[in-house]
Amino acid sequence: MSIMSVSLPDPLVDQMDALTKERGFAGRSDFVRAAVREFVQQLGSDPIRGGRRSATITLLYPEALERRVAEVAHDNSKVITSMMHTNAETDAIQRLTVRFKGLRDTDVVRTTYLDPTEPPK
Repeated sequence: MSIMSVSLPDPLVDQMDALTKERGFAGRSDFVRAAVREFVQQLGSDPIRGGRRSATITLLYPEALERRVAEVAHDNSKVITSMMHTNAETDAIQRLTVRFKGLRDTDVVRTTYLDPTEPPK
């Protein structure tokens, strides 16, 4: 197994350490291995290829940007078939995810949580 040295900003390391403990990883190395594995899988499953594809683009932006986001969506109406604006409590999101997973013949149900990052101090 190779050993690497990586420099990360302190706030990211603090988040990583908290998640390592919270999610039961044995240590930083296990956490980083899992993160890199997932990222490599994500990049590998999203090859640059032609043809029709399905995709979800999730945006997290301040309310002041709403008009510009709507303009971009409008300009790309041939690509965008659905747009949703929502904020909900975690419990409601989890219940909805379970209901979607319970639907017969669904191929993929993936819930991704995005929270605004804290502004730099």
